[in-house]
Amino acid sequence: MAILVEIMHIFDAAGSSLDGYLLAPRRPRFSFGSDTYEGWCMLLPRNGAFSYEVEEVAARRTRAVGEAGLRGEAGFGDIVISPPGSTLRRRMRTPTSFFFARFRTALEPPIGCSRLRDVDRLRANLSLLESMQAACDEGRQRLDAGLVAAHVVDDVLITMLWERTREGAREDVLVRKAIAFIQECFASPDLSLGDLARTLGVSSSLLSRRFRDVRGVTPVQYLRGVRLQRARELLTGTDLTLQTIAEQCGYRSAFYLSRVFKATTGQSPSEYRAG
Repeated sequence: MAILVEIMHIFDAAGSSLDGYLLAPRRPRFSFGSDTYEGWCMLLPRNGAFSYEVEEVAARRTRAVGEAGLRGEAGFGDIVISPPGSTLRRRMRTPTSFFFARFRTALEPPIGCSRLRDVDRLRANLSLLESMQAACDEGRQRLDAGLVAAHVVDDVLITMLWERTREGAREDVLVRKAIAFIQECFASPDLSLGDLARTLGVSSSLLSRRFRDVRGVTPVQYLRGVRLQRARELLTGTDLTLQTIAEQCGYRSAFYLSRVFKATTGQSPSEYRAG
C-alpha cells in the first residue's frame, strides 16, 4: 500500500513544462561541450555513447543522485539529468544520436545518470517522436511534435521514479551484501558467482534470482560492469599500460580485457583512450 501511495504522488506531481527539445541524428560530436542551464535538462543517447559530468555543487547533499553517479559514460537506456543552475559537460565516445530536452517540473528526479529497465518503452516513445517530427516536417501532421516530446519527458521521469521506488522497496540485505562484496573484491580474477554465493551462505541460483529481481542484471553481469567502469576510468585518467589496467580490474591479461571491452563498448581500449 505504501508503494501505491508514493506512486500516486508521482503521478499527481507530473506534468512537466517543456522549454525546448532536440531529437538529433547521429553525429560525431556535440555542438557544445558544456553548458549551464537555468532549468532542468535531460540528455539521453538513442545509439552510440557519450561521457558526461554534472557539476552540481550547491544541492548535491539534498538531492538524490542516480545510481551511475554525476560522471561516467552513458549508452542507450541511460538518462542523464542536470538540475537547475548546474553545468552539464559531455563528449561523444562514438558517433551518437540523442534526445535532449529542457524542462520545468515539480518532480525531483535523481541527478546525474540513471538507467531505465524498461528500454522497450523508451525506444517506442522515441520512435513515436521521430515519426511525428518527420510527419510535421513534411506537412502530413498537424499535431505539434512538441506535445509528443513533452510526453517523452514526463514518461521518462515517471518511469525513472517508479523504478527507483520499486527498487528501494525490494532491496534486501542479501543483495546489499553481494554488491558490497563485489565492489570490494572485483579486482580479484578468481571471483566467481560460486565464490560469492558461498561467502553469503546461499545457493548460486537463489543469489542470481534475488539479484536480478532487484538490480535487473545477474551478479556476473554486475561484476563485469564494475570492472569495465574501472577500466574506463583508468584508460582516460592514467597512463598505465593495458596489462596493468587489466590486472587492476580483475582480468588476467590485456588480451582478455580487450576482447571483453570491445564486445561491450564497440571500441578497443586504445580507441577509447584516444577518443
